[in-house]
Amino acid sequence: MYYTALASTLVALAIGQYYGDLQVAIIIGAVVIAAASLAFCLLRGSFAARAVLTVCNVCLVALHIQLGRGTTEFHFGVFVLLGLLLVYRDWRVLVLAAALFAIHHLVFDRLQALSFNVYCTTQPNILVVILHAGYVVGQTAIEVYLARKLNQAAVEASDLLSLVRAVDQGELICLDVENIHVEAPTARALKRAVLNIGEAIREVSVATSSIENASSEIVIGNNYLSQRTSEQANSLQQTAESMERLTGSVTDTAQTAEQASLVARSASSAALDGGKAVGRVVATMNEISQSSERIGVISSVVDSIAFQTNILALNAAVEAARAKDQGRGFSVVAAEVRMLAQRSATAAKEIKDLIDDSRKRVDVGVDLVHETGGSIEELVHQASRVSELIGTISVASEQQTSGITQVSVAMNQLDNVTQQNAALVEQSAAATESLKDQATRLKEVVGSFVLAQRRTA
Repeated sequence: MYYTALASTLVALAIGQYYGDLQVAIIIGAVVIAAASLAFCLLRGSFAARAVLTVCNVCLVALHIQLGRGTTEFHFGVFVLLGLLLVYRDWRVLVLAAALFAIHHLVFDRLQALSFNVYCTTQPNILVVILHAGYVVGQTAIEVYLARKLNQAAVEASDLLSLVRAVDQGELICLDVENIHVEAPTARALKRAVLNIGEAIREVSVATSSIENASSEIVIGNNYLSQRTSEQANSLQQTAESMERLTGSVTDTAQTAEQASLVARSASSAALDGGKAVGRVVATMNEISQSSERIGVISSVVDSIAFQTNILALNAAVEAARAKDQGRGFSVVAAEVRMLAQRSATAAKEIKDLIDDSRKRVDVGVDLVHETGGSIEELVHQASRVSELIGTISVASEQQTSGITQVSVAMNQLDNVTQQNAALVEQSAAATESLKDQATRLKEVVGSFVLAQRRTA
């Protein structure tokens, strides 16, 4: 409005020149421009500057009317000035200007009616002044409304611009607008929205850090789990192979146990037959013992006969010695008989000794055969027991074979499940690694926002 005052001063000088009052135009114009210059230079941007510049412009319009002798066309300056004052978007300067124009018109009209050398209109007329005042009031009321709206829009635009400048920091986006002062409702709503976004971004940042940390831990855990699963898969595979070998061994053992059972039954049968044979041997040994006893009796008889024969031969020799020559041949025969008797006695004694020794050996053999019979009976019993045990072992081996076969099948299934788990662990590790990368990327994106410090309660 300072430049409007300058232009209006130039117009006042032109009107003064035209109507022959140039001196008045110069003096008043100089005073007004001096006041306007001081306000513009010293109070610029304040309401006082706006008020002073408004008064100066009102004075210059009044000067136009005065220099033009109240010509109606110069009253258009009132409405033009009221329109130009909207640039301030301040209803107060509009009301001030309207009040000054009203005072000017009323005072100058009355002074003009009293024949003072002042002009409001070409002729003093209070009705015309009131009509002019009505137009001024109507325009002022509308402009006051417009000024308030324009001021709200300007304040809102300024607040929004402040928020935008605060948020936009080049490569960074600042969401810390808590200290940005705004008054417009839209700006306050935007500020709340930005703060809420900042709080949400902060939570996202915290969650992203947690996800990144958790992803790292999951990756480590998955790697460890993958290693353990692979080791377990290998171990299960080896166990399955061992179970297959064990199944084969148990099957062989079952077959061997079946064969051993057959052999044990054969041995038991053979031992039973041996026991019967031993019984027959015992009976035979008993018969031999009895025969030995009878031979001993016969040997005793032979020995007795030989003794008697020896006695008879001795008697015969005595009788032959008494007969001298007649008994010489008989003596020779008696000597031979005696010799045979002695030899028979010696042989009978040897036979008796042999028979006694045989009897002793037969008795020992009988005892041994009895012992052997007892042992063979025990052997038969033990062989039967062994056969039963081997049969039990055979049945148990068959059951173990069946159980081990089922365990082997279960181990194979468990191995397959472990292999599938290993594949799932690898997929999970890949997904977790991707999640970690995405979390890192999200953290980088969130890092482009400047957030307010979390307020503690």
